[in-house]
Amino acid sequence: MSDSHLTLTKENSELKKDNEILKEHTARLDGHTKLLNSTSAKLKSMNLALSLESSELMEQIVNLTSTNLQLRQEYEQLVLYTSEQEEKKLNVSETIKHLISSNSELQEEKRQLSEMNSLQRDELFEVKEQNQELVEINEKLQGEIQTLSEEMEALSNDNCEKLQEEVSQLQDQNQNLSMVLVKERQEAAEQEGNRTKEMEQMVADIQSVNEAFHSLDLYCPVVNQRTKERICKKCPDSWRLFETKCYYFSSRMLNWSSSRAWCRTQGGDLLIINSEQEQKFISDTSQAPEQSNTRLWIGMTDAEEEGDWRWVDGSEVISDVQYWLSRPGMATEPDDWKLDDPLGEDCGHIDTSENVLESWMDGSCKIPYRWICEKNV
Repeated sequence: MSDSHLTLTKENSELKKDNEILKEHTARLDGHTKLLNSTSAKLKSMNLALSLESSELMEQIVNLTSTNLQLRQEYEQLVLYTSEQEEKKLNVSETIKHLISSNSELQEEKRQLSEMNSLQRDELFEVKEQNQELVEINEKLQGEIQTLSEEMEALSNDNCEKLQEEVSQLQDQNQNLSMVLVKERQEAAEQEGNRTKEMEQMVADIQSVNEAFHSLDLYCPVVNQRTKERICKKCPDSWRLFETKCYYFSSRMLNWSSSRAWCRTQGGDLLIINSEQEQKFISDTSQAPEQSNTRLWIGMTDAEEEGDWRWVDGSEVISDVQYWLSRPGMATEPDDWKLDDPLGEDCGHIDTSENVLESWMDGSCKIPYRWICEKNV
C-alpha cells in the first residue's frame, strides 16, 4: 500500500509538472494568438487601403483611357483638317498661277487701252486746235465789224444803207460761225463723255473678266498645265452633289451659330431639309466611320418663339416633312430639355445613330457638334 501511495504521489508530481508546462505553452499560445489577431487586423486595414488605392487607380485608368481616346479623335480630326488645308493650299497655288497668267493678259489689254486713249487725246487736241482757229476767225470778224461800224459813222447817208447791209451780212456770218463753234464744242464734249464711259465700261469689263477667271478656276480648274485643259464641276472641293444642291459635311465641331457663320462664308447656309429623299441622302452621307460624334447641326431653330420651329430662310418646318425622334415610353423630341442648359434647347440637329426617318432632335445651341451646309449648284 505504501508503495502504491508513493507511485501515485510520484505520478501526481509529474502530472503537476506537465500541467505547469501546459500552462506555459497555453500562455505562449495566447500570446501568439493575440499577436496573430493584431497582425490580422493590420493586414485587413492594409488590404482595405490597397482596395481603395486600387479603386482610385482603376478610376484614373478609365479617365486616362477616355482622355487618350479623345486625344486620338482630336489627332485624327487634326490630320484630316491638315490634309484639307494642304489640298486648299494646292488649289490656291494653282489659282495664283492662273491669276498671274490672267494678269499678264489684262496688262496687255491695259496697254492697248492706253494706246487707244492716247490716240483719242490726240484727236481731241486736234479738235481743240480747230476750235481755237474758229475763235481767232470770230475775233477777226468782230474786229472787221467794229472797223466797218466806225467807217459807217464817218460816211455819208448815201453809203450808209450799203454798209449796213454788209454789216448785217458779216453779223450773220459771225452768228453762223458762233453756232458752228458751239456745235463743235458740244460734239467734242459728247465725244469726251463717250470716251470716258467707254473707259469706265472697259474697266468694268476687266473686273468682270477677273471675277470670271476666279470663278472659272474654282469650278473649272486646269487639269493639264501644258494644254490648259479644264474640267468643270458643279460643286467645290469637299462638297457633295445631290440633285440641285451642293452639301458640305464637316469633320470639325462648332456651336450652332458658329456653324451657320462658317456656312455663310462659303456662300451657303445650314441645311434645310425639304423631302424624304434629301433626309435619306443626308443620313447616309453623314455616317462617317472615323467620326464618333453622330450628331450634326442643321438649319432650324425655335429661338424666336418656343415651339415655333423655323428654317434659317424663315420658312416654317411643315408637318409633312418632319423627322423628330420618338422614344417608346419617353417624351418625343423636341422636348426643350433644360438639364444641360437652363435656357433650354433651341437649335436642331440630327443623330445618325437613330432611325433615318426619326433622327431629328433639339439641343442647346452652345454645344459643339459637326454640321451640314448646303448651297445651290
